[in-house]
Order: sequence, then structure tokens, then C-alpha cells
Amino acid sequence: MFETILEKYSIEVVVNRTKISRKNLEKLKNGNFEGFTRPQAYGFIRILEREFNESFDDLKREMDAWFEELPSEISEPIFQREDHQEEGSSRKWIVAGLVAMVLLLGFYLFQKEFASPSQKEAESRIAVTTKNITPVQKAEKHESDLTPEDRGAAMEKSIASPAESNMTQEPAAKAAEQGVAQPAKEKAEPEPYVPLEDVALTPVIKLWFGIIDLKTKKRLAKVSDAPYEIESRGKKLIVTGHGRFEISDAFGNLFKFNDAKKHYFLIDDGMVKEIAESEFRRLNGGKGW
Repeated sequence: MFETILEKYSIEVVVNRTKISRKNLEKLKNGNFEGFTRPQAYGFIRILEREFNESFDDLKREMDAWFEELPSEISEPIFQREDHQEEGSSRKWIVAGLVAMVLLLGFYLFQKEFASPSQKEAESRIAVTTKNITPVQKAEKHESDLTPEDRGAAMEKSIASPAESNMTQEPAAKAAEQGVAQPAKEKAEPEPYVPLEDVALTPVIKLWFGIIDLKTKKRLAKVSDAPYEIESRGKKLIVTGHGRFEISDAFGNLFKFNDAKKHYFLIDDGMVKEIAESEFRRLNGGKGW
């Protein structure tokens, strides 16, 4: 089916309609899924099905066969941390900060103690000069107290000021008369990020999961071992049973889990975030499911 679509529309048309790069389309055409994760490959197929309203079951079978031949990789939950590692790293940073402070203090004392004679003489001269300076207050002269010389100087200054201002304004006025446009500062507006894929939940083995739309309050519960696509827009809650699964969001983040615990997630406009059970209950009106 995929080859038929490419023959009918050409690869350029498929790229423009799906926003999938030409390189990735070539890999899908050749059945080469190297460099893809299972959610990414499944997301590409879902986009093709949505755009062309066709079934790509043959491509899905090739994808499943490809990933089944790969060696299984069991990874620890991405959110687990070891407390002793955090304590050790924090202690290292504290010790490094103390050592840096001691070195800076020693360097400052060394510079102050062994400053060159010329530098010390310059500092002493500055100190003596500042001591001998006394504040001078200028008394404002009333117009009647001005001498003829002061009045002449003030008049020359008032005459010179308009001339100087005219000199600065003349080039701008000439440019306006000639219709020359002044260069304007361009403000670059950042383009909004538009996710190309929805959230994909990919069970490695059969997995129970539930989805709640926080706006419509609709609920969906499934038991499946096939990838499931969740719309990115809006806010949704997800709860899963225990088992091995992967979940990827619309921004390229991939999370892997393999334990016997329930996991709770919040989808916020394509971003997936794992939350605590208490936060899940708060957002769900006090209910667990």
C-alpha cells in the first residue's frame, strides 16, 4: 500500500502532506526501521493512515517483525534515583566550593601584601588628593548682578544652541523630504512549535491502562499488547497496570518502564509527565480511577 501511495502522489507530495522527512519516508519504503523507536515508527504509520485514509497493515507487519528480531533491552524506570548518589554528588560540590573560596582569598591577600611600590605610591597620592579636596559651592547669580561680560557669554551660548540643534535635525529633515525611508528595527517573532505526532503508549507485553479526558470526563480502559495513540491536545490522565511498556510524547521524549507498580501520567498539550497517585486523585476529583 505504501508503494502505491508513493506512485500515485510522488514522494514530494507525501512529504508536504505528512511533514515526515524524505529520509524517513525512504527508510519506511525500504522496510528499514534502524534508528527508530517503536513509538516513532508507529507514529509515522498513523500519520500516513490519517492523511491518506488507507490501511498500512503490510508496513505494520514489517515493523513488528523488525522490532521482534532486535535483542530485548530491559531498562530501569527512568524516574528511579539512588539517594546515596545524590548525597555524594552534593558533598563534592560543597567541598569544591570551599576550596575555590580559600584559593580566591589567598590570591587577594597575596596581591595586597606584595603589591608593587609604584602601585602603593599611586594609591597614597590618590588618598592625599582626595583629602585636600573641599566642596565648592557655586552661588547662583541674579540677572541684575551679572557683569556685561557674563551677559555677552550667555547670549552667545543661547544663539549657538539653536544652530547646533538645526545642524543635527537637518539631515533627518532632508531625508524625509526626499522620501528616503529610515531603517526600522525588525522584531523577530518566534514560530510556535506544532507537534507532528500524538502521544504513543507501546506495551511490550499485555498491559491494562486507563485514560481520562479532564475536559469531557470521558474514560477509556483497555488491555492490549499493541501500540495505542493518544491525542496530544488538551489535558488527560493515564494510569497503567504493572508490566513492561514505553510511552513517548509529541516532543520526542521517550520513557521506559519495567516493574510491578502502577504508574500515573498527566498529558498536557502533548507533554507527558509522570505524577504521584495523590496528584492523580486530586485532578480526578478524589478518585483513583
